[in-house]
Amino acid sequence: MTITLKAPGATPGDCTAEQMRLIADLAERHAHGDIRIAHDQNVVLPHVHRAELPALYAALRAAGLATANAGRITDIVACPGMDFCTLATARSIPVAQELAAYVRERDLEDEIGAFDVRISGCINACGHHHLGHVGILGLDRAGVENYQITLGGDGYDQPAIGERAGAGFPYDQVVPAVGRLIDAYLQVRESPEERFIDALRRLGPAPFRAALYPAEGAHA
Repeated sequence: MTITLKAPGATPGDCTAEQMRLIADLAERHAHGDIRIAHDQNVVLPHVHRAELPALYAALRAAGLATANAGRITDIVACPGMDFCTLATARSIPVAQELAAYVRERDLEDEIGAFDVRISGCINACGHHHLGHVGILGLDRAGVENYQITLGGDGYDQPAIGERAGAGFPYDQVVPAVGRLIDAYLQVRESPEERFIDALRRLGPAPFRAALYPAEGAHA
């Protein structure tokens, strides 16, 4: 069972001491004392019997740990970024929070389905942005945050490194840019079952780059 640490408004991957103690207690009761921390900043309790899922869910819900978004676009992997890391050159956490809020405000989480977004706040790539279906890399450009977007990364069924889509975006244009990618995907997909990464592989990057840069050269 996956416990996502991506509740609305929360810092991706964070949980409180009380929540950690609860997860440990639940692991003792339901998962044979086994807890696994996943690379996507979530917690996995293995070996949970199906009959015990309702009680486990009720306990998680009471603790604010029952957000059902594993693998969805709001299940964003993000490094600490400039808010907490001295190596970072740009913010990551606020970008993740604003993007997740944007998707929820438009009520698109279920409509979009599986969609892997990853954010790194510097070239050390602790957020593994290069493995996201959409990756966001924050850099410093003459003292101003600038974010490159990569397309086509995959750390799962068909491992691939995402390719840079084009020129970077200032902080306040990152979420609108990803919003245009989402709209383009919803327009070109063959069915609701076709994931973003599948549509990208079928069509290539051209329609998505066109969505990112409707006026080519505006961000050069």
